[in-house]
Amino acid sequence: MRILGIETATSICSAAILDGDRTLADHTLHTPQMHSEKLLPLIDECFSDAALTLRDIDGIAVSIGPGSFTGLRIGLSVSKGLSFASGKPLVGVPSLEALAFFMTLVLPVADRTAILPVIDARRNEVYAALYHYTHSGGLREIHPSTAVAVEDLETLLSANGALIVVGDGAEKAGRFLKTHPRFGPAEFHPEIQPHARAVAALGEGRLRDGKFADAGELEPLYGKEFYTTMKPIALSEVR
Repeated sequence: MRILGIETATSICSAAILDGDRTLADHTLHTPQMHSEKLLPLIDECFSDAALTLRDIDGIAVSIGPGSFTGLRIGLSVSKGLSFASGKPLVGVPSLEALAFFMTLVLPVADRTAILPVIDARRNEVYAALYHYTHSGGLREIHPSTAVAVEDLETLLSANGALIVVGDGAEKAGRFLKTHPRFGPAEFHPEIQPHARAVAALGEGRLRDGKFADAGELEPLYGKEFYTTMKPIALSEVR
């Protein structure tokens, strides 16, 4: 299946087109706060590189969170628009699952390793989930996605075994985990971020299982209460 993957959950924006195990196109933007301007051009570049059009793909997969509130809304808006315009099925992929899966694509991972994907949630919090990885079975969710203070990460983890912490919250999490005597050896990889290749790959599996979404009803998984810092405007200020 040819799948367009879209990832906007963090400051890094990416799009990719996969055909089974083959990556046909892959573009990433590392400039923060440019998702709204650059996502569609990234997608256009992917279609150009793959010599395909929207009509030629079988489905669209989008990262649905948790992560940046603004980024998630942009990614969902674009993916819904493409789905409505083309009639292609749309599937949502949790950002932390995609992050953990992407790590298995780019790093050698020992059998029976615990993977803790973490995305910075500002202040002293991270969005985190826990997965167990085996060579025969792939990823298995142990603890679902949650927003958690770094000092409470121990509630997600078992006492023993190898642990890999990945994502832009890894450095923040490491300040606690590296000094906590309860846990076994841990690796930290803050340089590995959620990526559209992983979103597309996981999305393909969901589409094959018929788990596509109603594009009109698919919503972000914010992970914690959505809020805005916009200053209210008094009615007297409106002209």
